[in-house]
Amino acid sequence: MSKLNFRSPKGEFRWAFISGQGRKNELNGKHEFSIEVTSPVEDSKEQIEAIDNFWEENKPKGSKAAKSKGYRLSDDGKHVTFTFKTSTTYQNGEPKTVRVFNAKAQPVELPANQRIGNGSRGRVGGVAAIYDAGSAARGVTLYLDSVQLTKYIAYQGAADFDADEEDGFDGFAEQPDFFPDDEV
Repeated sequence: MSKLNFRSPKGEFRWAFISGQGRKNELNGKHEFSIEVTSPVEDSKEQIEAIDNFWEENKPKGSKAAKSKGYRLSDDGKHVTFTFKTSTTYQNGEPKTVRVFNAKAQPVELPANQRIGNGSRGRVGGVAAIYDAGSAARGVTLYLDSVQLTKYIAYQGAADFDADEEDGFDGFAEQPDFFPDDEV
């Protein structure tokens, strides 16, 4: 399998799951580490060209267009998002770790129970590889290896609600005859 060492341009992170159990891939049921980095197309031309050339030089015989190349352009064509992912374990069952570096390229560890929040900035390092799951599913995958944080925003979790007395709904306990299946 052809591989290319790959480093994203500096950009904004979203959906960073690089520690613990990662997140569950709904397609195969396995846990994986993943992160997205978005940057202006103008700052990403070298990386886009590298992936496009890698695909053209290594695509499986008979392939035309790739189903995915590990990146996607925004609707307005001004930004590109690179998606990196990897399994949380090696084939022998040993756990993987995603290395994290600061802006000065020094290894760092995230504080206990802390995650990278949306809006953090930096680069992602890994490997681009060709995948071939038959003529309908061929392309490039970006495998996650390391993250360089140049701006860190801690993940804060989902937003809770403040009290809203406007309509006064208190719950279903006051309505003992309420059944969700009743027609209104």
